[in-house]
Amino acid sequence: MKMKRHCDLCDHQKLSLQKGDLCGLTNQKPEFNRTCTTIDFGNNLLDILEDILVDLEELKNTKKKVYKNVVSGSIVGVFLLICGYIIFDYFYNNELKAIILKFDKSSVDSIGFLIIVSGSVLITGYHYLKKAINNFSNHKNQLISLENYKLEIDEVLSLYNQKYKYKITFDKEVHGTQEIDIEIELT
Repeated sequence: MKMKRHCDLCDHQKLSLQKGDLCGLTNQKPEFNRTCTTIDFGNNLLDILEDILVDLEELKNTKKKVYKNVVSGSIVGVFLLICGYIIFDYFYNNELKAIILKFDKSSVDSIGFLIIVSGSVLITGYHYLKKAINNFSNHKNQLISLENYKLEIDEVLSLYNQKYKYKITFDKEVHGTQEIDIEIELT
């Protein structure tokens, strides 16, 4: 296990631009095998846990909203892709063949109209579908990343037989601002 994981949680951590992570007690690079005998879990740990736990809860609370957006965006995207194909197919089978046979100035305008309308609908459908999939993917990746980071912290804490309890309360959102109360207790 990396020493940095331990040091990031310790209140003795001291950062130096030249030397990197230093122990604030010795002003030297940390040296220990499995655990540090002088580690002090306090404000650094509480600040990191607070950020991670709040972010995790917010992501979990938005899960339904993300899934609804994925479904609705996918439906709209697929619908527009089908409509774009139908428009192109209709013009191609009914109008374009007649236009090509009597090629004149109005036929060029009709071909341009066909390309603009069907292309616009297809591009819009593709955009909706891509956005829905990207939103789902981003949400999932953020959730996995935060859960992995929390797991790393829990692994370090388990080496020191430390646990924590937490309670998060989300107050009502007012004008786009939401108060969040978190209580973390180290045991």
